[in-house]
Amino acid sequence: MSLFDHFRKEEHPFAERALEMLLLAEQRQTMRLTDFLDPRQLFILQSLTSQVSDVRVEGYGGYEGAERVRALIHPGYIVPEPDDFKLTLAEIKGDQRFVKLSHRDVLGALLHIGLKREKFGDILMDDEGCQIIVASEVFPYVRMQVTQIHRIPVELVSVEWERLRLPVQKRREKSFTVASPRLDAVIGEVFRLSRSKALIPVRAGRAKVNWKVVDDPAHLLQPGDVVSLSGFGRFEVYELTAARSGRIRMTVGEYA
Repeated sequence: MSLFDHFRKEEHPFAERALEMLLLAEQRQTMRLTDFLDPRQLFILQSLTSQVSDVRVEGYGGYEGAERVRALIHPGYIVPEPDDFKLTLAEIKGDQRFVKLSHRDVLGALLHIGLKREKFGDILMDDEGCQIIVASEVFPYVRMQVTQIHRIPVELVSVEWERLRLPVQKRREKSFTVASPRLDAVIGEVFRLSRSKALIPVRAGRAKVNWKVVDDPAHLLQPGDVVSLSGFGRFEVYELTAARSGRIRMTVGEYA
C-alpha cells in the first residue's frame, strides 16, 4: 500500500511536494515556509511528519482560529515566532458609501493581478470595511496593483496587528428533515435544489466536506462537518436528531 493511498488522487501532487519539503527540512535542519494552506492541506502536511524524524509543522494565519494559514516546517529544537510566518495585515481604504464591497469582489480583484490564491490568507469583512492577510513578500506588488475594486478607487495600507478586527461569523440557522443525512439530500435542502440538481455538482467534484473534495452523493454527514458547494456557499452541520416520522431532523448554520 502506497503512502499516498490515504489521499485522493487530486491531492497526490500536494502530498508529494509536502513530503519533499519535510525531507529537506530533516536533511538540512532548516526552516521552510509554505504559502497559505487551507485546513485540509495543513492536515496532509502534518500527517506526513510521521515520515521524518524530529521535524514539526506549525500553522499560523495572523490570529487564533484563522482558516488559511502559512505553515512553518522546522527542526524540533526551534521555537517559531509570529514574525517567522512573514504575514502582513492590510486594510482596504476606499469610499463605500454607495457600493458595499463583498468578499467575492475583494478576492476577484486580488486574483486579477496574477497572483495565486495561496499568497492570500483570510479576507475579513465587517461593517467598518475590509482587512486582508497577505504574504509579506508580495505585499508591495499587491499594494501597487490593486487600485480599484468593483469600480471603487482603493488603496491598500499596511496596519499594525493590534488593529486587527475579527468579524463575528454570521450564520443563518436552518432546520429541516431528511430521510437520510446524505450529502446530496442535505445540500439540496440548504441551497434549495432538487435532488437531481444537487447530484450534478457533487459528482463533478464541486462539493467539499471539511475542505476535502467528496464526490459521493451518499456520503453521510455528521455534526461538526463543514460543507461547501462551489458557486453556492458553505454551511456547518449543528445537530442531527430522530424525528417522530422516522426521518432525521437536521439543524445547520449557513454562512452569510
